Amino acid sequence: MSGQEKYRTLVYEGNRKFDGKDYDGASSRYMEAVKSNEKDFTAHYNLGNALYKSKKYEEAKEEFEKASKLSQTLPDAAAALHNLGNTYMQMNQPEKAADYYKQSLKQDPYNEATRKNYEIAKLKEKEKQQQEKNKKNNSGKGGGNEPDKNNDQKGDQKDLKQDQGSGQQNEGKSDQGDTPKQKPNEEGKIPKDLENAILDKVNEKEKETARRILNKDSYSMPQSNEKDW
Repeated sequence: MSGQEKYRTLVYEGNRKFDGKDYDGASSRYMEAVKSNEKDFTAHYNLGNALYKSKKYEEAKEEFEKASKLSQTLPDAAAALHNLGNTYMQMNQPEKAADYYKQSLKQDPYNEATRKNYEIAKLKEKEKQQQEKNKKNNSGKGGGNEPDKNNDQKGDQKDLKQDQGSGQQNEGKSDQGDTPKQKPNEEGKIPKDLENAILDKVNEKEKETARRILNKDSYSMPQSNEKDW
C-alpha cells in the first residue's frame, strides 16, 4: 500500500469511528494518519475535532493551530480558526476566542454561526472583566462581607456553552475544500433565566444590544463537511 493510500484509509477509518461517536478510536486513527502525512490539513483538523469531542481542549487547540497553518482554501482556514475560537471558549478564555472568531470572519464574512459566537464571546469577555474588577475592589476588605455576587459565573458559562454552538467542524473532511453545510440549532433560543442573568451583568445602555444578540438563533451543533474518501 502506498503512503497516500494508507493515509486515506486511516482517515476513512477515523471518519467512521467519529460518526459512531467513538472519539478515542477516531483520534487513534487520525494520529496514525498524521504520522503518515504530517503536512496535510485533513488529519490534523479531524484529529482536533475528535479531541474536542473528548473534551481534551488543550490538545485539540494544538491540532487546530496546525490545521490553520496547513489550510489551502478559505473555507478550511475559516473552519480551523472558528474551531480555535470554540476551544478557547470551552477553556474560559473569551478574549482569545473572540480574536479567532474575528480572524475566521475575515475568511468567511457571511458565516452567521461565527458572527453569533463572536458576539457571545465579546459579551463573556466583558462579563469576565467586570468580575475581575469586582474581585479586585473587594480584595482589600475584611471578613464578614457578603459573598461576591459574580461567583455564579461557572453556572452561567456552562449553560452558555450549550447555546454558543460548536461552530464549524469537518466530520470526515476530504482535501477537496467543499463549503460547509449549516446545521440549525436543535435546542432553541437561550433560556430566559440565563438571558436575564447575563443581561444583569452588562451596563443598562447595552442591554438592548445584548438581548438582540442572545435571542438570535444559535448553532448547537457544528457545521460539517461530510465527505468520504
